[in-house]
Parts: sequence; structure tokens; C-alpha cells
Amino acid sequence: MRIILTRDSVAAGDDVDAPHQAVLTLPDGLGLPEALTALGLPRPRLPLIAGGRATWVLRGEDGTALAVLAQQWPRPRPLPAGRGPLARLAGPDGAVRLHVEYRRQLDPEAEYRRLG
Repeated sequence: MRIILTRDSVAAGDDVDAPHQAVLTLPDGLGLPEALTALGLPRPRLPLIAGGRATWVLRGEDGTALAVLAQQWPRPRPLPAGRGPLARLAGPDGAVRLHVEYRRQLDPEAEYRRLG
């Protein structure tokens, strides 16, 4: 399964590489939690933010929130829309397009409740 992953910039100096795209191949049949681990989310793929706190939202190509990630959490937390096989999010070309939205230092628990 081909994954096209992008993420928001976190600072002006980070804009040099925007949109921070990576194209990766994962085994078919993975669910979101396994795919996020295989993709290196949140670490090492996302930048470390000074102060040790950062909140991110993983979104599908249509903008649907799939999971909340936090620098201070040991693992991502899938949202209801993120449950099930990742392949169901594939577009007509077979690729799954995911975007990681930077939510600054917002409380990840509050973001999870808001989006869930």
C-alpha cells in the first residue's frame, strides 16, 4: 500500500522543506495504529518541539480527523473515523494520502475529546 504523507511546518525555518512530503510503502491490511507505528509517527517523523509539548491531528485526504498524536504521549490515539483498515482510505490511484496538522501546544486530551 502506497502512503503519501505530508505535515504542517512548525516554524518559519521549517518552511524550507514544506509540505514535508514522504512517499512510503506499507504492507496491505494494516490498521491505523500499526500503520502509524510503521510510518514513524509521532517519532521520529515529526519534529520535536521545545518544551516537550506538541499536539498533532492526522487527517485523511478529505480532511477527516483520524487520530490525535502528542509529543508527550507514548503512542497516537485513533479517533472513531480512524478505526478499520487503512486501505479503505485509498484514492482512485490506490494511494492513501495522509496529512499531519500541527495544533501547536493545545491540550491533546481536549483535542481528542473535541474531535471524537
